[in-house]
Amino acid sequence: MWKKIWYILGTAGLFYLAVLYNSRALLIVCFTAVLLPVFFLSVLFEIKQKLKPELLFFSYPQTDTGDYLVGMRVENPTNIYLPRVRLTIKVTNMASSKKQCVKLSGKIPAGTVAELKGKLKNPEFGLWEAECEKLYCYEWMNLLYLPRKISEKKQALIFPDVHQIHLKIGIRTRMFLSDGEQYHPYARGDDPSETLKLREYQKGDRLNRIHWKLSVKNSSLIVAELSMPLGCNVVFFLDAEPSRMKEKEARSYWEVVNTISQELMAQECPHYLVWRDKVQNRLCRMAVRRMEDIADFWREISVSEMTKGAEPEAYGRAFAGDSYASNLVWNEKLELFCNQELLAQLSSGQVRRQLMELELLL
Repeated sequence: MWKKIWYILGTAGLFYLAVLYNSRALLIVCFTAVLLPVFFLSVLFEIKQKLKPELLFFSYPQTDTGDYLVGMRVENPTNIYLPRVRLTIKVTNMASSKKQCVKLSGKIPAGTVAELKGKLKNPEFGLWEAECEKLYCYEWMNLLYLPRKISEKKQALIFPDVHQIHLKIGIRTRMFLSDGEQYHPYARGDDPSETLKLREYQKGDRLNRIHWKLSVKNSSLIVAELSMPLGCNVVFFLDAEPSRMKEKEARSYWEVVNTISQELMAQECPHYLVWRDKVQNRLCRMAVRRMEDIADFWREISVSEMTKGAEPEAYGRAFAGDSYASNLVWNEKLELFCNQELLAQLSSGQVRRQLMELELLL
């Protein structure tokens, strides 16, 4: 604003001096000062129409400090340098409706792609939506600008950071036969309700596995191999009320949850995530059998509605008859229990190092 005022005052002063001294040179300078912004704006109008902006929204922390980034990638296909662009990205949490505004500015060199990035301040984990309505392009005297309408939206799931952990699934846990509504795609079992594959009879096959109707049609004995139910042999109890925890502790808490859950899935170990809902005062659980299920968990979980009370005893009452091989209890004191034994007590800010040193056997 002050640049514009000083520019207008300077131009007016030149015009006054040109009239006062009847100076043609000062009059030319004065008219040049008036026409130059108009010329710059006309050139800028052509350039801004050719810009190709794209929203950037990252789900995981992009820096060593754990910052979550949002930004804009702008391609300038012209041969003219843009000295400055600015924009405001509005980011909204789809569950809690909390909003943040990230203001960015920078320059766009000719014939290149520039990325303008800014930090989100401690975003809650879950589904967020980023929106940018306009990109403001400034002319070369940095006095005037032209807006470029964008109206682009992009959604992203904000995940806690994932660290390295030494986790091993024992034979007892891996081979435990728990019930499940899904079936293993290649492991044999004895569930009569699901057939894994059909094959020819081999010596030693049980007679009750012979598919008699198909055998008659094919004039040879056909055996039906049954599938194994894909149950959740590990139950991960989230026994905490994160809304009462300090910021660093809560962030460390969720990083451990995401690290262990993702490592279990990397080793093809389906599991339940169990927590207590404060509003309904009941245990909730989500089966994690695929990586997509972890994304669903972070999309649906409401941190403000979680409270303490997710424990094996309460689970036995809420889901009577459900069996599992191993359990983990992770509480708000950052204590990790494995099958009722204290395995480790972690410290906020040191979770990365402590998880690397931890040996977790289920």
